[in-house]
Amino acid sequence: MPAPIVHLGPSLSRREAESLLPGADFRPPVRRGDLYRAREQGGEVFLVIDGVFMQEHAISPREVVDVLRDGARIIGASSMGALRAAECWPAGMHGVGAIYRLFRRGRLTSDDEVAVMFDPEGERPASLALVNVRHAVARALRQGHLTRPEAERLVRVAEETFYAERSWRTLVKKAGLADASRLEERLSGWDLKADDARRALRYLARQLASPPHRARGSHAKPAKYERPEEPPRKPSNARGSRPGRTKPGRLTAQPPRERSPDALAGLKPTDVRRALARWHLVSGRYTRHALAIAAASPELSLPERLRENELAALVLSAPLRDRTVRSRTARLAASKREQEGVRSLLALRLALAELWALFTAHEALFADRLWQQLHLSHELDAEVFRWRAIHEAASRARASGLVASPRDWHFAREEVAHAHGFDTWGELEHAARARPGWPSFLAYVETRALSRRMREAL
Repeated sequence: MPAPIVHLGPSLSRREAESLLPGADFRPPVRRGDLYRAREQGGEVFLVIDGVFMQEHAISPREVVDVLRDGARIIGASSMGALRAAECWPAGMHGVGAIYRLFRRGRLTSDDEVAVMFDPEGERPASLALVNVRHAVARALRQGHLTRPEAERLVRVAEETFYAERSWRTLVKKAGLADASRLEERLSGWDLKADDARRALRYLARQLASPPHRARGSHAKPAKYERPEEPPRKPSNARGSRPGRTKPGRLTAQPPRERSPDALAGLKPTDVRRALARWHLVSGRYTRHALAIAAASPELSLPERLRENELAALVLSAPLRDRTVRSRTARLAASKREQEGVRSLLALRLALAELWALFTAHEALFADRLWQQLHLSHELDAEVFRWRAIHEAASRARASGLVASPRDWHFAREEVAHAHGFDTWGELEHAARARPGWPSFLAYVETRALSRRMREAL
């Protein structure tokens, strides 16, 4: 069996990685086409940790799916690997680590969370990942090195700072925190991306050492992918700027480097449009786009709805001030500013609930507006792929006679509840059980649980 191929960059040092997975074939951060070439040359097991996305073309989900279907095994973690694993798990890509789980559950949604600058060799990070900021700040808060207002200010500053300019020194200074040098040293000691990279390397080492897994990679002759040879790449520069632009004439003369993905897979756009809208409404994904749709639709009167809900939010926020938070006793929204923030969030949640009722009652209108919004934000194909992946995985589970486990049911229910803005499934059930659409929630939870079971069975 060929040595496993590991695409590693700034998430972890090469020396430490080699000590965790001796004998592996370590390569630079993955680029588009790398998996195709490696598979054609006989590669069977791949671990993707780091990858490019600004310096050159990022690896596409289509490339991952093609190589998986050809019989190879692909594991992802930490950075680009975690992103692609969260997107391609229905096709069989295996994700490892906390960052993968956060993307998979929708807690993280942007590639900005893991983006960093690195040198041309891809071995040393030149900036700080946003997900590492969140992790380190949470740890510092729990250990008493930061107060809650300081922690919130530091995360807010990180979110507002361009990814290439993030560093602990810059963020601590912008946040105006005292004892900056001590705090920088403390925060830099927590690195979630490195932790996940170590987890993935240890996981693969265990899998390769276990006899039942030695034969999991395909020993059949790899497929020859129908794609032209790519021209030689220019080396990326250390500042992360894009490579030199290709002349327009040459760009149009070049054939496509891979098959264009077909998100609809032959389905009628009109049918997909309505089904996608129903999925957003029942899964809770509508909250990602509801405000943008409402803001662009004067007839939905979003500003008026927010103002009308302010009084109700004021009443609802009173008991929250003395709420006991799980695992610790704390007074929520102790300051006047924090109380105003809680009221604003409650007003927004009430407005979203009203929008959900309107969208459900006027599904055709919502389907059209959602389709337009996804098209404008360049998210249409990705959302259609997600919708198809979940429902096709559930269909395969049913056809295979698989039964969702209690763990699958639990995570499916909690995922839907959190997406709709509730802390638990019980809260969502209490709020929506009497509504006509409640059976749709139950049906989707079953679908989501079965899709998880199918993923685990792959």
